[in-house]
Amino acid sequence: MGEAMASASESQPSGEDNSGAGAKPSFRVLAGLVVLLAACGDDGRVVVPQPTISTKSRAAADPAEGIATDLDGAAPVFSQAVIAELTGDDASARAGFENVLRAADEKQMHVLGYPDVTPPGIAARAALHLAQMEARDGKNRHALDLVARAVALAPNDAAIAEGVAQLQADVVAASGAGDIRGPRLGTALPGVDPKVADAFGAAERALAKVHELRPRLYIEKLSASIRAKEDATEDVAARYRAVAEHGGLAQIASDYRIGSLYQDLGLGLLFEPLPAELDPAGAAGLRRTLRASALAYVKRAVVSYRASLAGPALPDSELWRLAADTDLHGALAILGEAGEGSSTH
Repeated sequence: MGEAMASASESQPSGEDNSGAGAKPSFRVLAGLVVLLAACGDDGRVVVPQPTISTKSRAAADPAEGIATDLDGAAPVFSQAVIAELTGDDASARAGFENVLRAADEKQMHVLGYPDVTPPGIAARAALHLAQMEARDGKNRHALDLVARAVALAPNDAAIAEGVAQLQADVVAASGAGDIRGPRLGTALPGVDPKVADAFGAAERALAKVHELRPRLYIEKLSASIRAKEDATEDVAARYRAVAEHGGLAQIASDYRIGSLYQDLGLGLLFEPLPAELDPAGAAGLRRTLRASALAYVKRAVVSYRASLAGPALPDSELWRLAADTDLHGALAILGEAGEGSSTH
């Protein structure tokens, strides 16, 4: 204020309108003086008004206010559920995983006391944990539904894909008995005509007998025993084809069984122990012959698995279709490693 007053007192009227030394004080300078003088108290000191701080402004001063992170949302609920599962508290674990999924579906995380932050990856993991719990309880259908939700929530998550593949393989393995591939022999086909169901049952019993056949390890018996196994496999496959002609669940299950017959036969030929009396050159030649036949059977298995998967999506077909999908991937992996992948598309 002192500098402004000094400059004003030093200004002398010159009768000129131009600015510079001796110019009249401008309107801006005078306005500034008025403001400064109005701010002075009786003792000449400047009175600075104190700002009024509302409750809202205090809240805004908190840098964390209104900011939501994973730590504020589903992550703690999910972590607590995982700990509960590890400690054997399945009830609390199930409730926690279900809360995370429900929040993801309804976008209602704030109901649980958290902001609305539910990353798809966390929701997918909750679905996968629930699926594993359902599978352990033997509720395979619900487990598969939860698996589908996990994939839908995080389709590009490698960890989810790996967990889903493992759970599917576990479900398929648990549905079987012994070393028979796929659902347990004699698994019922709900809704199928009784005559068709009886024919399927007869094919199942024939499959069990084929599975027991083992090639002889003696050179003079090897060719005959392999041929007997191939003929028996084709006979049972023909039985299943007759059942598959009726369509529906009978077709899905029968085409799967045909694929499993061919895949088992192919793997048997591919890894068949050779007679000890064979010399190295003879063993190498026989191995090449068996390998060619084995890969041909695995390719036929791929065709049958795909036929099973192409069947209608029926309520009681999930286990058969899952088995077909699982074994299809296994067959394709064998062909891919053998350099035969391109011929299966």
